[in-house]
Amino acid sequence: MMRRLSATLRFFADLARDLAGTLRGRWQRFQRRVVQGERIASVGVDIYPLLEQMTGVGWYEWNLLEALDARDDGLTFNLYADTFPGPADPVPSAPPFGQRMRLRVHPIPSEILLPIRTTKQLLTAIVEPVLRTLDGNDVLFAPNFFAHDNHLPHAGALVVTVHDLAYAVLPTTVAPETLEQMRSRMPHTLFHADRLIAVSAATAGDLAERLGASRRRVHIIHEGRDPRLESTADGPEAPADDVPARYLLFVSTIEPRKNVLGVLRAFRLAVEWGYEGSLLLVGRWGWRTDAIRRELASSPVRERVVHLDYVDRERLGQLYRHADALLYPSWMEGFGLPILEAMTCGTPVITSGRSSMPEVAGSAAVYVDPSSPHSIASGVASLLADDSNRRRLVRIGRERAGRFSWERAAAATAQALRAAAGLPVAGDDDYRV
Repeated sequence: MMRRLSATLRFFADLARDLAGTLRGRWQRFQRRVVQGERIASVGVDIYPLLEQMTGVGWYEWNLLEALDARDDGLTFNLYADTFPGPADPVPSAPPFGQRMRLRVHPIPSEILLPIRTTKQLLTAIVEPVLRTLDGNDVLFAPNFFAHDNHLPHAGALVVTVHDLAYAVLPTTVAPETLEQMRSRMPHTLFHADRLIAVSAATAGDLAERLGASRRRVHIIHEGRDPRLESTADGPEAPADDVPARYLLFVSTIEPRKNVLGVLRAFRLAVEWGYEGSLLLVGRWGWRTDAIRRELASSPVRERVVHLDYVDRERLGQLYRHADALLYPSWMEGFGLPILEAMTCGTPVITSGRSSMPEVAGSAAVYVDPSSPHSIASGVASLLADDSNRRRLVRIGRERAGRFSWERAAAATAQALRAAAGLPVAGDDDYRV
């Protein structure tokens, strides 16, 4: 009983301290603006993508926030998910950076004396709006297509990152629930967003052509290379025991848009033409995988196809480094982060010559027709038969990857946020390699 009482008192004491700190911060911001004349803004950030095992969008947000936190652009950030998650709800970890970031989450302890469900409902209905209102955000930043409903009533201006428009360009490759959500939410985003961030010129073009978005509202801001992958350069010289000694690498969620069927069929041809290695698929199983599973089960080279589920960044970097090539003939990409990851790790890239992929890889890739397994396999054969060309692609790939910077992406994003808040823009609000 005493432990539960202590947990209850501790929870409400933390909440009271947060409320007092919020009031103090609001007063200090008022003084800086009115008395000292500083041009500053508070930004609320939707961090729901950080609640899951992080893939593309999650790492985009994490790296961008880390780089924004290291800058002084007159911006402070309040990080929002569910303000009062229950014991069984996902809780975001406090990031290891926080100079300008406040995590606005108060997990309800399992030992609390009050009924958890009722307590969560009351706190969410009454206290959460008070805290959000007192935060007084000038801008709400939604890094994953749209802002969640519990964030919108407390937003000033709205800035949204659009990663791709697969739901509009290739709707048959998008999971039905995602397709329905995007079709219902994207019109709201386009209508209410003061600024849109597109992670590539290809995505910006799709926004204009498919949805009629005004170019004046769209900021093209490329992503950056992940320093966590660069740090794997001194890793083991041989792959782990569960990884083949030699392999072609595919990295992504296993789903139709990634053209996994084309990868499997091209690998079968490559083996028939003399390739002696394996195919390593790294990524979780996604939706509509029946045809992929059937292709894999019936393939005469299925014993040479290895699948790994989600892996951490350190191991992923090692898998890139030991691969013969990244095989990434996707149908469409908003950015194509595995291409940049492979170039960062010194791995040659075989990818599609469409969508954003040439925008990321430049001259540092072998381009193939994703609709033709023969074209994909020919790309593999030509790359592996010409060692001097392979070394050239590795060299220029590393050089090109070095031009992608989260610091520059953060600088442009900060200017887009300042513009949305009505503050002077002090630098470029676009960033393209």
